[in-house]
Amino acid sequence: MTSRPAVGGLVRNRTIVAAPTFLVLIVALDVVQYSRNWPVPVVGLLDEPAHLLTAALVLLALPTRFWQRNAGWVLLGSVALDIDHVPLFLGDAGFAVDGGRPPTHSLVTVVVLILGAAAVPGLRRGLGAFALGVGLHLLRDVATGPGIPLLWPLARAVVTVPYLAYLTLLGLLTGLALVRAGLGHRSPTMNPLPAEQFDRRKTCG
Repeated sequence: MTSRPAVGGLVRNRTIVAAPTFLVLIVALDVVQYSRNWPVPVVGLLDEPAHLLTAALVLLALPTRFWQRNAGWVLLGSVALDIDHVPLFLGDAGFAVDGGRPPTHSLVTVVVLILGAAAVPGLRRGLGAFALGVGLHLLRDVATGPGIPLLWPLARAVVTVPYLAYLTLLGLLTGLALVRAGLGHRSPTMNPLPAEQFDRRKTCG
């Protein structure tokens, strides 16, 4: 049976490799996506993996126990929100807010999910993690493409932030993930001396 320190070391080693790899892949996908005007299906094939990688990078910066328990729901939420693009693909351009993304690409969706999690104890963990994933989807969308109607229905204004701000945040999260992994690697794993041996050493000294 694999010991707990060994498992912890494996997780830390994977984090040290995965975090910068995810960052590089996100940048590479975005460079390709914005290098030309691709057909919508190609944009989706480039954008959805970047959403998954963004959520995965955030998870690596969080406590290990959290992402081990909630990664599936968070990752699902990070891409599932784009199901609201279906009406646009079917020709209902009026579903978008001011020519941008659908109204469900707003904080109201996150709030509804959080309220649902609070109201249904049995679904609290799953819905809460799903809401985090949706929030991370919005985090990327606010810095890419046409922006999002963040405060809909209170305001129809489409909100955008510079892509560099998003990239800077990802860089900070990568650094945090690496620092967490490094600190875990330096944590003492040796068991303390039994009390009898400690007393014997103290007497001999």
